[in-house]
Amino acid sequence: MLYDIWNPYDPDPDDSPADRARLYGRMSRDQRAVRAMLPGLRREIENPQRDMNTVHDALRPYFDTGRDLPMTPADLPEIESLYRLVLDRGGLRQNEIQRVLLRLVGATADPASVSFLLEALHYTRRGDHFGPQRRQVALWGLARIARFHNVPEAYAALREGLADRRAEVRLTAANLILDAYLSARRDVPPDIVSQLRQMARSDPDADVRRVITRYLREPWAQELD
Repeated sequence: MLYDIWNPYDPDPDDSPADRARLYGRMSRDQRAVRAMLPGLRREIENPQRDMNTVHDALRPYFDTGRDLPMTPADLPEIESLYRLVLDRGGLRQNEIQRVLLRLVGATADPASVSFLLEALHYTRRGDHFGPQRRQVALWGLARIARFHNVPEAYAALREGLADRRAEVRLTAANLILDAYLSARRDVPPDIVSQLRQMARSDPDADVRRVITRYLREPWAQELD
């Protein structure tokens, strides 16, 4: 399957107690490293003279953890504050900083972050070339919240993504909405199935039509006929 919201820090139901202890130990260690990164990242965002090397150095602890690290709910206000700060300040490599911060929020999958991720999903400004990627990362975070917490607003945002003006965002939304239902062993609602069937027939993008047609040939969809 192309749609996948699992990440390496998510526990597996078949993990032994020892496996889980190792996983949580590694996650706690990596969280400490990323937490310690945030003050320096704030200074870098506020630095009008930042360059590619200084941004990379500021973000190195994140990349060294293997990415997609869930933080704790207590960390999210500072991460969300940094995201809003880089939106305001702009500057060199602002898109990379936004992506890292959004992925930290999304990986954490805290239901309290739904409003923040919706804000990111709906953010627009003139000349914003990062918009499609921002929407995709925001949808990924909302899909994790939908999958793990069954939050209606998160599922509604994924459905909204099916009608995005950009083909790559529509396709990401289709990937994620199916994963959020199927990986949680929830039935895909009939109205979502109908919308996907309509996209398979008439989406303006050939790749979207082709991929969704393939999804609709999978066993979960065949059982609906």
